[in-house]
Amino acid sequence: MSPKNSLGKGLGAMFPDLLEGFNDRPAFVICGIEELSPNRFQARRDFNDKDQQQLVSSVKKSGIIQPIIVRKTARGYEIIAGERRWRAAQKAGLQKVPVIIRKAQDLEVAELSLIENIQREALNPIEEAEAYQTLTGQFGLSQEDLSNRVGKDRSTIANSLRLLKLPGPVKNALIGKKITSGHARPLLGIDSPKEQLKILETILKNALSVRDTERLLQNLKKTGPEKKKMKKDPYVVDVERNLSKIMMTRVQIYLNQKKAGRIEILFNSAEDLDRLIKVLMDE
Repeated sequence: MSPKNSLGKGLGAMFPDLLEGFNDRPAFVICGIEELSPNRFQARRDFNDKDQQQLVSSVKKSGIIQPIIVRKTARGYEIIAGERRWRAAQKAGLQKVPVIIRKAQDLEVAELSLIENIQREALNPIEEAEAYQTLTGQFGLSQEDLSNRVGKDRSTIANSLRLLKLPGPVKNALIGKKITSGHARPLLGIDSPKEQLKILETILKNALSVRDTERLLQNLKKTGPEKKKMKKDPYVVDVERNLSKIMMTRVQIYLNQKKAGRIEILFNSAEDLDRLIKVLMDE
């Protein structure tokens, strides 16, 4: 079975070794809650959302129905899958929880943590991107490997990883659900972090939609950054100075690369304009 087609079929469809010999041993054992430790590769950082609070209420009422999958460690057990249930059990005041003990290597544990959260749609965009980064950086998986293992298109994974290049305030806005990935991705086309933050401020202040944000960035690209002022030729500067003295007002000369351009003479009133006309006409 293709890994991409098995994503919605549960962890066992992708990691059958975890359930190998399931019928040859007790379905689960009861373990003291203090013997468990969090998954070191846990992709999720926020366990205080509304869904988690609902889970706590459910555990208080009915207990832990689905066992937590763990692996043995020197000091007890490390959670492979089910950390939300373990945390909910702690808040609910349970002393013991059902667990299924399995053997698993670090890579498998990291994958399972990511896949479980993807299935539950529990990760914010930055948590998901950081999980991909762990699997590519720490375990050397390519984006193609990730695509096959977690059932997501390679382009989706690549776009997710690019979000980590955004400035901290933009990433925090993603984590806090103030903006979506659709808002954040176009910002990656802006080179300057300062400009990215200015656009973020505009998005938040005006509650822009994703389409509005894309339109805003398209307009900015058409306008383009302000061109740096070219240093004027000393001769041109000298001519400007002399003309300004003669006209008794500011005179500026603008030249393009072909040495064509314009002369700009400033005036402050109708009377000032009449005076300049007389000077120009040598009256």
